[in-house]
Amino acid sequence: MSFRYYQTFICIAFFFIHLPKSEANDEAIQLGLRQVDLSSDLNGWVPVTQSKQIDYSEWVTTGRTGWGGLWEETTTLVWEDYKTVTSNKFERAVFPDGENGLRVRSIDPFVPSNATRYTQQVINSYIVSPRIDLSKNNQDHLLFQYKSNSYFTLDLWIGKNDGSYWHSVWEEGQNLNPNHVTTRFVGNGLREVKINLENALMDLNLWLTNNGFTNDVISPQTNRIYINFVAKDNANRWSGTSTQVLEIKSIWTPSYYGEGQPQQTSIDPIISFDYKNNSVTFFGGVGETYELQRSVDLKEWQVSHSFTLTSDSETHPISDFLDSAQRKYFFRLKHKP
Repeated sequence: MSFRYYQTFICIAFFFIHLPKSEANDEAIQLGLRQVDLSSDLNGWVPVTQSKQIDYSEWVTTGRTGWGGLWEETTTLVWEDYKTVTSNKFERAVFPDGENGLRVRSIDPFVPSNATRYTQQVINSYIVSPRIDLSKNNQDHLLFQYKSNSYFTLDLWIGKNDGSYWHSVWEEGQNLNPNHVTTRFVGNGLREVKINLENALMDLNLWLTNNGFTNDVISPQTNRIYINFVAKDNANRWSGTSTQVLEIKSIWTPSYYGEGQPQQTSIDPIISFDYKNNSVTFFGGVGETYELQRSVDLKEWQVSHSFTLTSDSETHPISDFLDSAQRKYFFRLKHKP
């Protein structure tokens, strides 16, 4: 059994075909799951992007006949450039059959035709669930349908959304957790995935314990866990090529934490200063809004900045939070009321 863990910060068209739709719905209801309602908004799910630099260049190969009649080739760099690109966000979509789901597109191709090579980078798009409660039922599951292609694949991570590692419990095309994941084709290019979260967590915890990650263990009965769909954009970057699409639909999860509407967790924020690099990093929950407060005497506090985290951490220059009149402050990070 092997698991992968990630620290980052975070369609495949999930079309229900007409016949299996009621069958899948019946199974999800029997398992005590709730369907993610995407009819009007994202139902509490938070999209997150990733940025990377892609280098591209033109190289020319020339040849000549050298001493002794041997042919020699020389490859020379003519020019090089780069572009920092950001993945697209998951968006709510209404499919031709009338069903609601999620869709994300690969970045627009941009490498010019006069370039001869570029350095490929896989760029991830994430969408993170509200806080999920596994304490109410035994054998909690996750069900969803998706459609992908070789240029745009899907992973499923779970974690605490508090700055700690995310853990992969299913990866398209990989044999992670084979005993706890079942998949089947349901037609129209769609594949349905069913994950037994409780059993997957038990095996994950065994692997974490055996490999020295005991602090990352997650109770199978926790009332604080998050699901993270990860779309991996590996599409062609040459200008003029087509963009790729990944779609997801019919997502059924255990209950959201709390009553009524979906709620985001109250993750305790952390502020960390790096004086060597004159930077400050804020850690917290994706999609949560925080206030940076500052004081000169630890008695009176004023709000310096208010922001919503789009990843589990953000780093800024310390100078962004100081002014020329007062160079010494005490700082604290609070949830915005």
